[in-house]
Amino acid sequence: MEQKKKVVYVVGAGLSAGLNFPTIRNLLPRLWGRLENVGIDTEIANVIRFHHPNFNANICDTYPTIEQLLSEMKVNAELFQSTRPATGNFSSEQLDDCRGNLLQEMAIWFHDLKKTALKSKPAWLHDLVNAIKEEEATIISFNWDLILDQLLFGAALDKGSYGLDRRKKGPHLIKPHGSLNWYRSSAASPIKNDKKFSLGGTGEAEVFGFRPLRGVRSKKGRRYMPLIVPPVYTKQFDEPLFQKLWQETVRQLSIATEVRFLGFSLAEADFHARFVLRCGFYNQEHGALKKDGQRETATGRAKVIVVDLSCETLKRIESTVGWGCEFYRMNIADWIQENGIKTHDAER
Repeated sequence: MEQKKKVVYVVGAGLSAGLNFPTIRNLLPRLWGRLENVGIDTEIANVIRFHHPNFNANICDTYPTIEQLLSEMKVNAELFQSTRPATGNFSSEQLDDCRGNLLQEMAIWFHDLKKTALKSKPAWLHDLVNAIKEEEATIISFNWDLILDQLLFGAALDKGSYGLDRRKKGPHLIKPHGSLNWYRSSAASPIKNDKKFSLGGTGEAEVFGFRPLRGVRSKKGRRYMPLIVPPVYTKQFDEPLFQKLWQETVRQLSIATEVRFLGFSLAEADFHARFVLRCGFYNQEHGALKKDGQRETATGRAKVIVVDLSCETLKRIESTVGWGCEFYRMNIADWIQENGIKTHDAER
């Protein structure tokens, strides 16, 4: 019997960059004007300058990446009490506030970018969304933004959309690093029940998604901190929700017949993603683990496609996959239009 086609997309910052979202490299310089507008640039500059004495907000080359900065702030907080006999000019509470303010402004900015991107939706994005729907594909997105959430599900968005209810047919959008419309119970409690849905958990540990999608600032001035995993070198996934998402990521990869990496660089420091991806590709050859310790029948090696501008990305992905991949050294828009997916809508 011919195996049913199961397509999985793995997408990263390269997809969002095609919609004018920032990359890890240029995020801080592009965000800086917004930090100045809300008056938190000075305190963040002081933190950066502590770690990078030559930092100058007017010189792009002196900025650390957002991943580097947040990692440095995390280490600073963890070692705060161990490295000084007194608080000094900067307290650990101020450092936590600084980090929180930075993440909050990033979240607000990403919501604004989403609105702009959806107003001028490019043809390649339309074709990609149509293909995902037709294939009932699974998307593993390491981005927080809400572009695919809106275009794939709209008002029908629910926990099944995020791969948290296996009874719901695809497409599914799995977001192992969180999402800008996911909130802990404490933040979601003021929101009316018809404007949110539960993603899992109980009591204070319950997590909700907002529907319709909404920004992190309400019309009444309330601010909501979404449930996202900050881009740091040593990420933490303590929430039960993230454990479910990682398990579902492995499950979907384990049975995939074709995996398409679109704008996902698999950075050397992203050990969590590398491990989870490796689990999925290992299971393709050896079978997924069952609860009794036995393994399912192996589905065999998937066809793997990598679309990226860097040959180094191909090397990293192939070393994790374990076998050769088709490589298209181009941006996502060109691949979709020239060599990639075809949809019935496009054929008409």
